[in-house]
Amino acid sequence: MASSDALHPNQLAMFLPAGKLRSMAPSDSFPGGSYEDVWEAKLREDKYKVRVVNETEDVLERIGPSIRKRGVLRPVEVVISGGPRVVEGHHRVAIAADHNPEMEVPVKYR
Repeated sequence: MASSDALHPNQLAMFLPAGKLRSMAPSDSFPGGSYEDVWEAKLREDKYKVRVVNETEDVLERIGPSIRKRGVLRPVEVVISGGPRVVEGHHRVAIAADHNPEMEVPVKYR
């Protein structure tokens, strides 16, 4: 059983595949643009840096290479009411879905 499989229909999954998250509406929008335009723009904006700390390193690294190497570590935020939509973590979702749509992404619900 995948971690995104709910045991009960009313149970919210703690992890969702990146492709499923990308199929949700993003909370960001562009005038005259589609949801697909938003996700493509977020994928191109791979400029953010994340801090990587472990036993051997403490460095700042661009978010894209970090996600491709380690997966998504910080949960993305999703709102369910009014239809599910991603409200925080658009870059993480876009990069993860582009790399591997089946990648499990941690989710926090508002």
